[in-house]
Amino acid sequence: MTSTPPTPSSPPAPSSPPSRPAPRLEELWPLLRSRLRLILRSYRIPYPDTEDLLQDVLMVAFCKWETVHAHDSWLLGTLRRKCWLYWKRRRNNLLQAVDTEMLESLSEPLPPVQEQAERIWDLETLAGSLCRRHRAVLWLRYGLGLSTDEVADRTGYNHSSIRKLTCRTVARLQRELVARPGGAGPKPA
Repeated sequence: MTSTPPTPSSPPAPSSPPSRPAPRLEELWPLLRSRLRLILRSYRIPYPDTEDLLQDVLMVAFCKWETVHAHDSWLLGTLRRKCWLYWKRRRNNLLQAVDTEMLESLSEPLPPVQEQAERIWDLETLAGSLCRRHRAVLWLRYGLGLSTDEVADRTGYNHSSIRKLTCRTVARLQRELVARPGGAGPKPA
């Protein structure tokens, strides 16, 4: 077997990859400045918070700089992650920032069941003085919550007269309520 000697034009076989020194952050920063701004703008980070996010990225970079292989990609990816975490924390803080006492003060308390029962009893007593068709129209309109057209269809009245009929009936009930002694209507014994 004859071996051919290597020709001077062929490249030598690579033995190990050449180790490049890690670029310094001061050298890399001006090259990435516009891309970092673009990331911050795309995540719509408020201006006062951008400096804090960048400082967080630089602190992590300072601690891990020697172990990172692609420094520029790592910086951009870390900033994206910090921006995502920023908005996640903001959403959680908004949900937790709602004060329970404030919500309770905004919600109107429900009347006690007994008070509600008294009102219904008073209303039924007053409605008992109405004729049957007026009671039926009030019950359909306000008790069941039907529209004026639906009430007219069920009772056989003209669509335009239902509104007048309900207004007159409610006015009559109010007059009777005021005419009673004490003006508050009957109370259960």
